[in-house]
Amino acid sequence: MTVRDDYNTLEELGILKLACENSLKAYIKVMHHYNVGNPFTFKHFHNSIISHLENRVNYKTTKNLLINMPVGFGKTALIEYYISWCFAKNKNYTFLYTSYSDDLVTKHSSEIMEQMKSETYSTFWQYDFKKSKQSKSNWSIEGSTGRSGLTAGAMGGTITGLDAGNPAIVGFCGAMIIDDPLKATDIIFETKRQDCIYKYNSALKTRLRRSDVPIILIMQRLQEDDLSGWILENEPDKWDVVKIRALEDEKSIWEEKVSTAELLDKRDKTPFVFYPQYQQEPNSNINSSFKGLNFAEKEEEKNIFNGFSHTDKGFDGSDGTAFTIINKAGETYYVFGKLWQEKHVDDCLNDMSFFRQKYMSGMNYTEKNDDKGYMGRNFPNTSTYQETQNKHFKIMTYLYPAWKNIKFIEGTDEAYIRQIQSYNEHAKHDDAPDSLASAIRLFETRTKVIGMRPF
Repeated sequence: MTVRDDYNTLEELGILKLACENSLKAYIKVMHHYNVGNPFTFKHFHNSIISHLENRVNYKTTKNLLINMPVGFGKTALIEYYISWCFAKNKNYTFLYTSYSDDLVTKHSSEIMEQMKSETYSTFWQYDFKKSKQSKSNWSIEGSTGRSGLTAGAMGGTITGLDAGNPAIVGFCGAMIIDDPLKATDIIFETKRQDCIYKYNSALKTRLRRSDVPIILIMQRLQEDDLSGWILENEPDKWDVVKIRALEDEKSIWEEKVSTAELLDKRDKTPFVFYPQYQQEPNSNINSSFKGLNFAEKEEEKNIFNGFSHTDKGFDGSDGTAFTIINKAGETYYVFGKLWQEKHVDDCLNDMSFFRQKYMSGMNYTEKNDDKGYMGRNFPNTSTYQETQNKHFKIMTYLYPAWKNIKFIEGTDEAYIRQIQSYNEHAKHDDAPDSLASAIRLFETRTKVIGMRPF
């Protein structure tokens, strides 16, 4: 089924073309229906985003636009439709599209062009394209005025020759699109967060060819001091903000995409993911005690050899197993951590044995309160002890003051680190901070380490 099958006359096609040019929502409906084959699912939050995007193109505002929305809610599809719609209105616009990955921006640039080459699009707007010889992701439309089209590049790459806005036209003339400036798993690295902000300030903002060219940043929140956080603190007057929360009034705003039950489960088990990425609220209460993060340089990683390990065991479906390998050199703790969420300790033993051999760790320690010596009997070189200390007191007494002296080894689970950073007295899941605090306590309360068999 094509658009010409449903709209037979030139008059009907002309009316539909005008409706698409005047309304981004109408355009998305038509393009998605005929190109994808099913209706685009519009939720109430789409209307707010579409209205803000239209306001820029209609020149009702030149303020920058920050859109924080949950992971998996189709932000890139919206942006791709938005850019192709803009070119339907005026082929002379100039867009700069950037993201954390060169492969991603190349993919999205190609998808926008293919959208504009589709039979549906070509029925209304018949364009031929010129591609840049220097880049497979940069292109413009034949017959356009000035330096127009789409230029695309990764945040971490060179942006020479990339521009946003076309001074040759009056009014709205294009925009800079920043789509996920930092990979979600890189947010734990302070240097990468700072580098992202530096590139925004020192490079991207210099590529606006006119002062009224808006920047549109669309991303899930990751942490308080991500790029969105920096902007909200340092440039609040320059930005309109749209914040989409996946859970409103204890109900999912898009039940078919992610159910209420699933969101409540994420809130319970992984608040460090739920609040930033689904609610756009990287609340300081989540990681107030364990700010900052240090990783060992490659040449330092040998300092973890000949240490020992600690296991916080999981036995039932809702519990997790945390595993810590640790050693100390001078005042620095070198730590490798793994977290298996909702996994019985038996299912983790092979992996734990592999890492013990890899880092040449000696004795494995675990408390026997919960297993009556089970692990001591079933896992080689394991020493068990009776835990008598309050867990929160132990974490705040040993892990908290040592935090600034901890360097994590590459390969440590992000979930292990996140669970520590999200810890507070009321946290329901504390396997990782409990394991690491117990390991540090062994160093602090015992003094003699001999070879691969500590103490």
